[in-house]
Amino acid sequence: SVFKALFSGFLFSLLVMLSAGAKTLTIYSAHGDDVYGPIVAAFEAANPDTTVNVIVGNTGALYQRVRAEAANPAADVQWGGAIQSYATFSDLYERYQGADLSALQISDPNGTWFPFSLFAQPLMVNTDRVGMTDYPTLVRDVLNPKYADFGGVVLADPNHSGTGYSIVAGLAAGLGWPFVERVIQSVRATQGSSPMFESIRDGEAALGWVNEDLGAKWEAAGLPVKMIYPRDGVTIQVDGLAIVKNAPNMAAAKAFVDFVISRDGQNLATQVVKRRSVRRDVAPPAGLPDIGQLNLLTAEEPAEVVKAKFTKVRESK
Repeated sequence: SVFKALFSGFLFSLLVMLSAGAKTLTIYSAHGDDVYGPIVAAFEAANPDTTVNVIVGNTGALYQRVRAEAANPAADVQWGGAIQSYATFSDLYERYQGADLSALQISDPNGTWFPFSLFAQPLMVNTDRVGMTDYPTLVRDVLNPKYADFGGVVLADPNHSGTGYSIVAGLAAGLGWPFVERVIQSVRATQGSSPMFESIRDGEAALGWVNEDLGAKWEAAGLPVKMIYPRDGVTIQVDGLAIVKNAPNMAAAKAFVDFVISRDGQNLATQVVKRRSVRRDVAPPAGLPDIGQLNLLTAEEPAEVVKAKFTKVRESK
Protein backbone atom coordinates (compact mmCIF):
# COMPACT_ATOMS: atom_id res chain seq x y z
CA SER A 1 0.00 0.00 0.00
CA VAL A 2 0.94 3.67 -0.30
CA PHE A 3 1.03 3.95 3.50
CA LYS A 4 3.42 0.99 3.81
CA ALA A 5 5.67 2.44 1.14
CA LEU A 6 5.72 5.85 2.83
CA PHE A 7 6.35 4.28 6.23
CA SER A 8 9.17 2.12 4.87
CA GLY A 9 10.70 5.20 3.24
CA PHE A 10 10.46 7.09 6.54
CA LEU A 11 12.17 4.26 8.43
CA PHE A 12 14.93 4.07 5.84
CA SER A 13 15.52 7.85 6.07
CA LEU A 14 15.59 7.66 9.87
CA LEU A 15 18.16 4.85 9.81
CA VAL A 16 20.31 6.82 7.38
CA MET A 17 20.19 9.89 9.64
CA LEU A 18 20.99 7.84 12.73
CA SER A 19 23.89 6.04 11.04
CA ALA A 20 25.24 9.36 9.77
CA GLY A 21 25.48 10.61 13.36
CA ALA A 22 27.01 7.37 14.67
CA LYS A 23 30.79 7.13 15.00
CA THR A 24 33.16 4.22 15.47
CA LEU A 25 36.33 4.89 17.44
CA THR A 26 39.09 2.34 16.80
CA ILE A 27 41.66 1.87 19.55
CA TYR A 28 44.85 -0.19 19.32
CA SER A 29 45.43 -1.29 22.91
CA ALA A 30 48.26 -3.04 24.69
CA HIS A 31 45.91 -3.43 27.66
CA GLY A 32 43.66 -6.35 28.41
CA ASP A 33 39.92 -6.03 28.99
CA ASP A 34 40.43 -5.70 32.76
CA VAL A 35 42.12 -2.34 32.09
CA TYR A 36 40.39 -0.93 29.02
CA GLY A 37 36.93 -2.45 29.62
CA PRO A 38 35.61 -0.23 32.44
CA ILE A 39 36.89 2.97 30.86
CA VAL A 40 35.61 2.18 27.37
CA ALA A 41 32.19 1.24 28.80
CA ALA A 42 31.98 4.54 30.70
CA PHE A 43 33.06 6.51 27.63
CA GLU A 44 30.42 4.82 25.46
CA ALA A 45 27.77 5.54 28.10
CA ALA A 46 28.75 9.22 28.10
CA ASN A 47 28.94 9.30 24.28
CA PRO A 48 26.02 7.19 23.02
CA ASP A 49 26.70 8.23 19.41
CA THR A 50 30.13 6.54 19.53
CA THR A 51 30.93 2.82 19.42
CA VAL A 52 34.43 1.81 20.46
CA ASN A 53 36.26 -0.98 18.64
CA VAL A 54 39.31 -2.21 20.60
CA ILE A 55 42.06 -4.22 18.89
CA VAL A 56 44.55 -5.71 21.36
CA GLY A 57 48.20 -6.47 20.62
CA ASN A 58 51.60 -6.29 22.25
CA THR A 59 53.16 -2.86 22.50
CA GLY A 60 55.99 -3.30 20.01
CA ALA A 61 53.71 -4.74 17.34
CA LEU A 62 51.22 -1.89 17.75
CA TYR A 63 53.86 0.79 17.14
CA GLN A 64 54.91 -1.02 13.98
CA ARG A 65 51.31 -1.40 12.84
CA VAL A 66 50.60 2.32 13.29
CA ARG A 67 53.75 3.13 11.32
CA ALA A 68 52.85 0.69 8.54
CA GLU A 69 49.38 2.26 8.24
CA ALA A 70 50.61 5.87 8.42
CA ALA A 71 49.54 6.70 4.84
CA ASN A 72 46.03 5.37 5.51
CA PRO A 73 45.40 5.13 9.28
CA ALA A 74 43.02 2.44 10.51
CA ALA A 75 43.25 3.37 14.20
CA ASP A 76 42.25 6.58 15.92
CA VAL A 77 44.00 6.06 19.26
CA GLN A 78 46.91 3.96 20.50
CA TRP A 79 46.68 3.13 24.18
CA GLY A 80 49.19 1.35 26.42
CA GLY A 81 52.96 1.38 26.71
CA ALA A 82 55.52 3.60 28.40
CA ILE A 83 55.46 7.32 27.61
CA GLN A 84 59.16 7.09 26.63
CA SER A 85 58.18 4.89 23.69
CA TYR A 86 55.51 7.35 22.58
CA ALA A 87 58.16 10.07 22.65
CA THR A 88 60.41 7.89 20.47
CA PHE A 89 57.63 7.42 17.89
CA SER A 90 56.23 10.97 18.21
CA ASP A 91 56.07 11.43 14.42
CA LEU A 92 53.19 8.91 14.33
CA TYR A 93 50.88 10.98 16.52
CA GLU A 94 48.67 14.03 16.23
CA ARG A 95 49.47 17.06 18.35
CA TYR A 96 46.57 17.96 20.61
CA GLN A 97 46.38 20.24 23.61
CA GLY A 98 43.92 18.22 25.65
CA ALA A 99 41.49 19.52 28.23
CA ASP A 100 42.38 19.96 31.90
CA LEU A 101 46.14 19.39 31.51
CA SER A 102 46.95 21.59 34.54
CA ALA A 103 45.74 18.83 36.91
CA LEU A 104 48.20 16.25 35.50
CA GLN A 105 51.37 15.28 37.34
CA ILE A 106 53.15 14.79 34.01
CA SER A 107 52.40 15.82 30.43
CA ASP A 108 54.05 16.13 27.04
CA PRO A 109 54.85 19.78 26.24
CA ASN A 110 54.55 18.88 22.53
CA GLY A 111 51.09 17.36 23.00
CA THR A 112 51.80 14.12 21.13
CA TRP A 113 51.12 11.76 24.04
CA PHE A 114 49.07 11.78 27.23
CA PRO A 115 49.55 9.91 30.51
CA PHE A 116 46.95 7.34 31.49
CA SER A 117 48.20 5.79 34.70
CA LEU A 118 51.13 5.34 37.01
CA PHE A 119 52.10 1.98 38.41
CA ALA A 120 54.98 0.29 40.20
CA GLN A 121 56.29 -3.07 38.98
CA PRO A 122 57.17 -5.18 42.02
CA LEU A 123 58.34 -8.76 41.94
CA MET A 124 55.65 -11.44 42.13
CA VAL A 125 56.12 -15.02 43.29
CA ASN A 126 53.93 -18.04 42.77
CA THR A 127 53.24 -19.16 46.34
CA ASP A 128 52.74 -22.79 45.28
CA ARG A 129 56.26 -22.72 43.87
CA VAL A 130 58.04 -20.52 46.40
CA GLY A 131 57.69 -20.86 50.18
CA MET A 132 57.56 -17.79 52.40
CA THR A 133 61.10 -18.35 53.70
CA ASP A 134 62.37 -18.22 50.10
CA TYR A 135 60.65 -14.98 49.10
CA PRO A 136 63.07 -12.45 47.59
CA THR A 137 63.56 -9.16 49.42
CA LEU A 138 65.90 -7.53 46.88
CA VAL A 139 65.89 -7.39 43.08
CA ARG A 140 69.39 -8.89 43.27
CA ASP A 141 67.82 -12.03 44.75
CA VAL A 142 66.44 -13.02 41.33
CA LEU A 143 69.97 -14.20 40.48
CA ASN A 144 69.85 -16.80 43.28
CA PRO A 145 70.10 -20.21 41.53
CA LYS A 146 67.46 -21.69 43.86
CA TYR A 147 64.73 -20.05 41.79
CA ALA A 148 65.72 -22.17 38.80
CA ASP A 149 64.81 -25.21 40.89
CA PHE A 150 61.44 -23.64 41.80
CA GLY A 151 60.48 -22.96 38.16
CA GLY A 152 62.72 -20.12 37.03
CA VAL A 153 62.39 -16.37 36.59
CA VAL A 154 60.52 -14.69 33.71
CA LEU A 155 60.99 -11.24 32.20
CA ALA A 156 59.08 -9.63 29.32
CA ASP A 157 61.23 -8.92 26.27
CA PRO A 158 61.27 -5.11 25.78
CA ASN A 159 61.19 -5.65 22.00
CA HIS A 160 57.59 -6.81 22.47
CA SER A 161 56.50 -5.16 25.71
CA GLY A 162 56.35 -1.63 27.07
CA THR A 163 56.31 -3.17 30.54
CA GLY A 164 59.49 -5.08 29.69
CA TYR A 165 61.12 -1.85 28.54
CA SER A 166 60.20 -0.04 31.78
CA ILE A 167 61.57 -2.89 33.89
CA VAL A 168 64.85 -3.37 32.01
CA ALA A 169 65.52 0.36 31.57
CA GLY A 170 64.55 1.14 35.18
CA LEU A 171 66.80 -1.60 36.59
CA ALA A 172 69.66 -0.41 34.37
CA ALA A 173 69.24 3.19 35.54
CA GLY A 174 69.16 2.23 39.21
CA LEU A 175 71.34 -0.86 39.49
CA GLY A 176 73.55 -0.66 36.38
CA TRP A 177 73.83 -2.56 33.13
CA PRO A 178 76.36 -5.16 34.43
CA PHE A 179 73.69 -6.38 36.87
CA VAL A 180 70.92 -6.23 34.27
CA GLU A 181 73.03 -8.23 31.80
CA ARG A 182 73.31 -11.02 34.37
CA VAL A 183 69.53 -10.92 34.86
CA ILE A 184 68.88 -11.08 31.11
CA GLN A 185 71.22 -14.07 30.80
CA SER A 186 69.49 -15.96 33.61
CA VAL A 187 65.77 -15.38 32.92
CA ARG A 188 63.28 -16.84 30.49
CA ALA A 189 62.18 -14.03 28.15
CA THR A 190 58.48 -13.82 27.25
CA GLN A 191 56.98 -12.34 24.07
CA GLY A 192 54.94 -9.71 25.89
CA SER A 193 53.96 -8.79 29.42
CA SER A 194 50.80 -10.92 29.66
CA PRO A 195 52.75 -14.19 29.17
CA MET A 196 55.12 -13.06 31.96
CA PHE A 197 52.29 -12.30 34.39
CA GLU A 198 50.32 -15.42 33.50
CA SER A 199 53.25 -17.83 33.69
CA ILE A 200 53.84 -16.74 37.30
CA ARG A 201 50.13 -16.93 38.12
CA ASP A 202 49.81 -20.38 36.57
CA GLY A 203 52.94 -21.78 38.23
CA GLU A 204 54.92 -22.17 35.01
CA ALA A 205 57.53 -19.88 36.62
CA ALA A 206 58.55 -19.23 40.19
CA LEU A 207 58.82 -15.48 39.95
CA GLY A 208 59.06 -12.38 37.78
CA TRP A 209 57.66 -8.89 37.65
CA VAL A 210 54.07 -7.66 37.58
CA ASN A 211 52.12 -4.45 37.17
CA GLU A 212 50.88 -3.86 40.70
CA ASP A 213 47.23 -3.28 39.72
CA LEU A 214 47.02 -6.79 38.26
CA GLY A 215 48.94 -8.34 41.14
CA ALA A 216 46.59 -6.66 43.63
CA LYS A 217 43.53 -8.04 41.81
CA TRP A 218 44.96 -11.55 41.72
CA GLU A 219 45.91 -11.44 45.41
CA ALA A 220 42.40 -10.22 46.29
CA ALA A 221 40.92 -13.07 44.21
CA GLY A 222 42.88 -15.59 46.27
CA LEU A 223 45.19 -16.76 43.47
CA PRO A 224 48.55 -18.29 44.50
CA VAL A 225 50.60 -15.11 44.01
CA LYS A 226 52.31 -12.60 46.29
CA MET A 227 53.72 -9.20 45.35
CA ILE A 228 57.02 -8.12 46.88
CA TYR A 229 58.37 -4.57 46.66
CA PRO A 230 62.18 -5.04 46.72
CA ARG A 231 64.13 -2.78 49.07
CA ASP A 232 66.86 -2.06 46.52
CA GLY A 233 64.49 -0.75 43.87
CA VAL A 234 61.06 -0.95 42.28
CA THR A 235 60.62 0.06 38.66
CA ILE A 236 57.78 2.39 37.79
CA GLN A 237 55.95 3.11 34.55
CA VAL A 238 53.84 6.00 33.35
CA ASP A 239 51.51 4.41 30.84
CA GLY A 240 50.35 6.52 27.91
CA LEU A 241 48.03 6.99 24.98
CA ALA A 242 48.12 9.08 21.84
CA ILE A 243 45.96 10.13 18.90
CA VAL A 244 47.11 8.59 15.63
CA LYS A 245 48.15 11.23 13.09
CA ASN A 246 45.33 11.89 10.58
CA ALA A 247 43.01 9.63 12.58
CA PRO A 248 39.83 8.92 10.59
CA ASN A 249 37.64 9.85 13.58
CA MET A 250 39.61 12.77 15.00
CA ALA A 251 36.80 14.35 17.03
CA ALA A 252 35.98 11.06 18.78
CA ALA A 253 39.68 10.43 19.40
CA LYS A 254 40.09 13.82 21.10
CA ALA A 255 36.95 13.22 23.15
CA PHE A 256 38.34 9.85 24.31
CA VAL A 257 41.68 11.34 25.35
CA ASP A 258 39.90 14.09 27.27
CA PHE A 259 37.75 11.48 29.03
CA VAL A 260 40.72 9.29 29.99
CA ILE A 261 42.60 12.17 31.65
CA SER A 262 39.47 13.72 33.19
CA ARG A 263 38.72 13.34 36.87
CA ASP A 264 35.89 10.88 36.07
CA GLY A 265 38.18 8.78 33.88
CA GLN A 266 40.96 8.81 36.45
CA ASN A 267 38.60 7.87 39.28
CA LEU A 268 37.72 4.78 37.23
CA ALA A 269 41.42 4.09 36.71
CA THR A 270 42.06 4.12 40.46
CA GLN A 271 38.85 2.66 41.91
CA VAL A 272 38.10 -0.03 39.32
CA VAL A 273 41.32 -0.69 37.39
CA LYS A 274 43.45 -0.16 40.56
CA ARG A 275 46.06 1.99 38.81
CA ARG A 276 47.59 5.07 40.44
CA SER A 277 46.25 8.28 38.92
CA VAL A 278 48.25 10.74 36.84
CA ARG A 279 46.15 13.57 38.29
CA ARG A 280 46.99 15.51 41.44
CA ASP A 281 43.35 15.63 42.57
CA VAL A 282 42.63 11.86 42.52
CA ALA A 283 43.57 9.64 45.48
CA PRO A 284 45.56 6.42 44.88
CA PRO A 285 43.87 3.02 45.08
CA ALA A 286 43.34 1.57 48.53
CA GLY A 287 45.70 -1.19 49.61
CA LEU A 288 48.79 -0.22 47.62
CA PRO A 289 51.91 0.96 49.46
CA ASP A 290 52.69 4.66 49.74
CA ILE A 291 54.68 5.40 46.60
CA GLY A 292 56.81 7.86 48.58
CA GLN A 293 58.12 4.98 50.69
CA LEU A 294 59.39 3.00 47.68
CA ASN A 295 62.88 3.16 46.17
CA LEU A 296 61.67 3.96 42.67
CA LEU A 297 63.72 3.20 39.56
CA THR A 298 62.71 5.16 36.45
CA ALA A 299 63.63 4.36 32.86
CA GLU A 300 66.11 6.84 31.40
CA GLU A 301 67.54 5.43 28.17
CA PRO A 302 65.45 5.55 24.97
CA ALA A 303 63.45 2.44 24.11
CA GLU A 304 65.44 1.66 20.96
CA VAL A 305 68.73 1.71 22.90
CA VAL A 306 67.36 -0.60 25.60
CA LYS A 307 65.90 -3.02 23.03
CA ALA A 308 69.21 -3.21 21.17
CA LYS A 309 71.17 -3.90 24.37
CA PHE A 310 68.69 -6.54 25.50
CA THR A 311 68.86 -8.30 22.13
CA LYS A 312 72.66 -8.23 22.09
CA VAL A 313 72.86 -9.84 25.54
CA ARG A 314 70.26 -12.49 24.61
CA GLU A 315 72.11 -13.38 21.41
CA SER A 316 75.40 -13.72 23.27
CA LYS A 317 73.99 -16.35 25.70
